[in-house]
Amino acid sequence: MNERPRFGGRLRVLGSETVTPRMLRLTMSVVEAHLPVDTSCPNLVVRLALPADRSVTPLGARPPSRTYTVRHYVPASATLDVDVVLHGDGPFVRWAQGAAPGDTIDFTGPRPHAVPSFDADALFMVSDQTGLPALQAVLEAAPAGLRTVAIVEVADAAEEQPVPTAAELDLHWLHRAGAPPGTTGALERAVRDLDWPDGHVEVWAAGETGEVRAIRRLAVGERGVPREALHVFGYWRRGHAGSPS
Repeated sequence: MNERPRFGGRLRVLGSETVTPRMLRLTMSVVEAHLPVDTSCPNLVVRLALPADRSVTPLGARPPSRTYTVRHYVPASATLDVDVVLHGDGPFVRWAQGAAPGDTIDFTGPRPHAVPSFDADALFMVSDQTGLPALQAVLEAAPAGLRTVAIVEVADAAEEQPVPTAAELDLHWLHRAGAPPGTTGALERAVRDLDWPDGHVEVWAAGETGEVRAIRRLAVGERGVPREALHVFGYWRRGHAGSPS
């Protein structure tokens, strides 16, 4: 029986770029793919699996793998950008910092992830730095004039990035001021304190699991947002293994 081809392939590192002090962008080319890369969705993710010879996992165990947003994809050259948050000292942070042109890494995907419908009267977006690449990708695809409130928590002003969009964007940056990621509760407080948009509102949130769960509870219990209008995802969990994606 023929084995069904898996959705993915292999990427080759072309280079890296420092986006901010805590965000590194890897540019990679698709050198081997079992299925074509789908670019119809504005927010795609790939799951990267570390090469076995760079893994610290026991013999026979699967190498570590992490999911990352495809920040940009250029079909003509089959190249893509992935932004890696330099958070902690996990295996993927070490790999990204040491990645050199010519290095390869296996991937599965891409697949669509966390895309609002853009049919609501307003969009409320909440993210820590791990969700910022996805937030940027979503807002680049948002329709002109869509009322959008976005709250993003980062370490400090040096981590703020441009957020180009045709939407009517009200953007708020929150700084952790030395506090560890996922500990401030500032995102939930900001959602609670800001004026809620009128009409039918979609909510998009990404970041530390405990913090985005609190935002989900607030949106449903206090703001009356229907569950089908929620796009809320925990990208990492404080105190557990796994670097933010």
